[in-house]
Amino acid sequence: MTSFWNKIKNFKGLKDLSSLGIGNITSSGISGVFWFYLAALIGTEGYGELSYLLAIAGIVSTVASIGSGYTTIVYTAKKINILPATFIITIIGSATAALAIYLALDNPALSGYVLLYVVFNLGTATLMGLKQFKKYAILLILQKIIMVVLVISLYYIYENNGVILGYALSFLIFTPIIFREIKMNGIQFSVMKPRLGFMFNSYGTDLVKAFSGNTDKLIIGPLYGLSLLGNYHLGMQFLVIATIIPNIIMQYTLPRDSSGENNDEIKKYIVIFSTLIALIGIFVGPTIINLLFPDYSGATEIIQIMILAIIPKTISLTLMSKFLGMEKSKLVIIGAIIFLLVQIPTIILFGEIAGIVGIAISLVLAETIQAIFYIISNKSIKVKIK
Repeated sequence: MTSFWNKIKNFKGLKDLSSLGIGNITSSGISGVFWFYLAALIGTEGYGELSYLLAIAGIVSTVASIGSGYTTIVYTAKKINILPATFIITIIGSATAALAIYLALDNPALSGYVLLYVVFNLGTATLMGLKQFKKYAILLILQKIIMVVLVISLYYIYENNGVILGYALSFLIFTPIIFREIKMNGIQFSVMKPRLGFMFNSYGTDLVKAFSGNTDKLIIGPLYGLSLLGNYHLGMQFLVIATIIPNIIMQYTLPRDSSGENNDEIKKYIVIFSTLIALIGIFVGPTIINLLFPDYSGATEIIQIMILAIIPKTISLTLMSKFLGMEKSKLVIIGAIIFLLVQIPTIILFGEIAGIVGIAISLVLAETIQAIFYIISNKSIKVKIK
């Protein structure tokens, strides 16, 4: 035991990881509690509608981002001045997408979210690439506090559209980061050309991830109703909170993997941690939902199944970090496509057979098959290196 704690204390990146962890845990805690508050406030159907609108916003924002997030992290970590050029390209894409959303849906809140997401995406990516984890943590916590204040204020005026608008306006806190980098380093479009392959592969990764993270909601809403979607989304919120630590570890290891540092030990520990979280969730999850969300009986049925997804998801995150750091983003794209190809038909098939329980099983199955693909791919890479 003494040896284990000595390893922790002597861990080279402990200070950076602590900053990243505190920032993500605190901000995710604020966000998680707030979304639970909204769930209790607006009921299953209203929560389902909000989930549906955010799914649209999430997909369109990613389409407009053109792979800029991972590209900025990886090449900023490699000390290549790529941010200013990616910002100009992405802001044009975001403005175009925002206009299209407004013309198609007549929803200014969704348009605002799409336009301002680029600021959040590139601002956080820049800080991660520069390994300025403390600054990242402070701004992320402030963004969530601003979001809560704005959303509560605007919800009582514009209802669900107020929630989306408040969320979007909170992204503006990252604006100074982007303008500082542009002012300091200037715009060099020439750095883009040799990195376009990676950027487009990252774009493919982002697109497939966005669809895999949101398509379920776009299918469930029309097929099974907003009330069922509200129950499903509450279950997903528990899974999101459960995966806070694994996501923090990926954010920490990606720039380190990109610069050639070894992260095997910490990745091993996080898989063990996620297994423990899954076991706790199986026993505690239903009790929490029954106590705090009595109207969400459907979520009680699925939480014990959905929480199992944290194990394969964590495995996937650790290997995605490695693949992206090695600039092998095609593997990440293929894995995300596999996820979609499994989840979409099984949502329809299992949903018809077993309702919300079947939909929860489809999520776990898709995560598991994706993780198996990444494990096989990783072994193949090791064999080639040898």
